[in-house]
Amino acid sequence: MNRSPFQIAALLLSIASPTLALAAEPVAVGVAKVDVTPTHPVLLTGYGHRVGEHEAVDAPISARALAIGDSDPVVLVAVENCGVPAPVVAEARRLIAEKGGFNPARLVVASTHTHNAPSLVGYAPLIWEGRETPEQHERVVAYTRWLTDKIVEVALAAVRDRKPAELSWGQGRAKFGGNRRWMKDGQWIGFGFAEKAPVDHSMPAMFARRDGELVAVWANYACHCTSAGSENRVGGDWAGFAATDIEQDAPGATALITIGCGADVGPQPTGSIDLSRRHGRALADEVARLAKTSLTPLEAAPEVVEKTIELPLETTYDRAHWEKEARREGFEGRHAKRMLAQLDRDGKLPSAVPYPIATWRFGDDLAIVFLPGEVTVDYAVRLKREMDWTRLWVNGWSNDVPGYIPSRRILAEGGYEPDFSQIYYGWPSRYNPAVEDLLISTVESLLGDTYQRTAATPEPDFLLVPEALIPSMKK
Repeated sequence: MNRSPFQIAALLLSIASPTLALAAEPVAVGVAKVDVTPTHPVLLTGYGHRVGEHEAVDAPISARALAIGDSDPVVLVAVENCGVPAPVVAEARRLIAEKGGFNPARLVVASTHTHNAPSLVGYAPLIWEGRETPEQHERVVAYTRWLTDKIVEVALAAVRDRKPAELSWGQGRAKFGGNRRWMKDGQWIGFGFAEKAPVDHSMPAMFARRDGELVAVWANYACHCTSAGSENRVGGDWAGFAATDIEQDAPGATALITIGCGADVGPQPTGSIDLSRRHGRALADEVARLAKTSLTPLEAAPEVVEKTIELPLETTYDRAHWEKEARREGFEGRHAKRMLAQLDRDGKLPSAVPYPIATWRFGDDLAIVFLPGEVTVDYAVRLKREMDWTRLWVNGWSNDVPGYIPSRRILAEGGYEPDFSQIYYGWPSRYNPAVEDLLISTVESLLGDTYQRTAATPEPDFLLVPEALIPSMKK
């Protein structure tokens, strides 16, 4: 029987140490990290009221990669950026196919959603469209090309770095996220801290060890990266500080942070770089605690199962509506002009949004779901109540960021996420409420009966803000 170098190395380790023979079967794991801090002035994205290019760097930003598997690895690249759109992911995959090294279809690019990173071509285009100068646009184009090359570079480096490691995972808890949708009489009235609204305080994390030492950590939490506030300065927000702290706590390890269904969840309290550091430290501390507990071993690379669906939009308006709206000032007027240009070019406006869902299934031990866009927390609540949450991990902001993905409840309540945000993202209307059932049913079909909830599945204890936590979150 022919064995790969990874299998041979694992066998030698087992022979050399009888105790290792009883341990989890090693899995090929590789990591890499590259700096993606802009080297020239560039527009940042995430806030519509900013003016001009970035003024300073509060903290460098990075792209980190994790490769898992021997002959046909999966690769995750976590990028400290507000959102990496599908065209950038597609170009990265094209370049990887040219260079070789691994199957580019098995690449996932996830954004940390920091609101203090450079704008990318194709992401939330209306934030800057009509306000940027030609020179500013060219610098955004240049950064987008450069970042795409960095994604390719770090992904291939992680693949080359693969060596046998003991892979495991568990679920901790983080508590600084709070639902941000303020409501009155059943309707959205603004942003704040909605004390009794849904959250997902689970913190799934994966660990890779060699000779007992951590070499890779991947943690996930469902919360916006907005704790630093809207200063025009580069930084990774709490996710960036968390990754840095984890790496300092475990020298030699590379830490990846991804974001769950936290589109309507914000860090509490918020508004300063010191709070970003505090929240990042809190997550790193929970990772350190979890790493010392009994974890579930993962003894093989995952199976990849994916499907692209179309999320339906509500009926779009006619040309007369857009011609009237185009006379308005601000984002609404620029949005209407964009819609008219699309009508002139294509003869119609989109009626649905392409939505590629990917899943990684580690046998019966863990299913990881990668959802594009800013997915509202109701999706985590529903998936983790209908399926076996003890073996489920859900990521948002993965492989594309077409906009907010509101639930049926949020569509009924209205407000920023289901309505105005569609202007930033350049869509002609809000979503049809059918999107929720379509998305949930697709995920459940991709994961199959193995991951369905059973009578033995405990009730999740992390989906609402505990009453005792509320006073501390206000401090």
